[in-house]
Amino acid sequence: MQLIFVLFNFVLITESSNVSRLVGSSVNLDIKHRVPKFDHLSWVFNKTNSVLKYYTHSKKIIQSSAYEDRVEFNNETYSLTLKNLQKTDSGEYEAEADGDEVIVAVNYRLFVLDPVEAPDLNHQLSNDTCNITLTCRSHDLSINSSCYKETCEEKNVASPGGVTLSLSVSGSTIICNHSNSVSWANITLDTGNILVGLGCVCLLQIFTFQYKLCYLPVVNSGEYPSTSI
Repeated sequence: MQLIFVLFNFVLITESSNVSRLVGSSVNLDIKHRVPKFDHLSWVFNKTNSVLKYYTHSKKIIQSSAYEDRVEFNNETYSLTLKNLQKTDSGEYEAEADGDEVIVAVNYRLFVLDPVEAPDLNHQLSNDTCNITLTCRSHDLSINSSCYKETCEEKNVASPGGVTLSLSVSGSTIICNHSNSVSWANITLDTGNILVGLGCVCLLQIFTFQYKLCYLPVVNSGEYPSTSI
C-alpha cells in the first residue's frame, strides 16, 4: 500500500507493511522505492526512539547504543537489518529522509513472537460404540471433537493474538496443530486399523502416538515465508 501526501515542504510517502519474526531471528527492513535526494536519513522506532542516523555527504552512521552489535545498515539501499530480535523489538519502524523535504519513506509494523509449544492430544475410546472422543489442547485454546468409525469432526479455533489450534484428519491420521504466524507444532494420532470388520472391533492397543515439533523453513531459518499484510 502506498500513500502520498504533500503539505508545504513536508512529503509523506509511506509503504506500510506488517512483518512477523521469531525471537532470536533477524529481519531486513527495505525501502523498495527511490528516495529523493536528502541530507540525512533516520530509522526511528515507535516515532521517538532513534535506531540510527545516516549522513549522505560524510557517509557517517550514528547508531544508538541500545542496538549495539544488532544493527546493519546498507548505505546504498538504506535498508536496515535488525539481528537477534527480542519481543521488546516489536513495534513501529520508520525511515525518515530529511533534505529539501521531509520524507517518511517506509513504515513497518514488526511483531516478534515466541515459537509455539507442542499441543496435547488426548483420546477416549468407547468399546461398545467405537466412538473416539478427542481433546486437542494448547496453553490457552482447546478443541473437543469425536470420531465414529472412519469419520472425524474437524475443527479449529483462534485467539485474538493470531494463535490457531486445529484438529484435522489426513487418511488414518488425526492431527492436532498449534500455530502462529511464524511457527507451528503438532502431535498426531495414527489410528491404523483401529476399527476392524463389520463387527466394529475396537483395538485400542494398536493406537500409536507420534510427536513432531517443527517450523516451516525459509532458507532453513525455521520461519514461515515472510509476507506483508
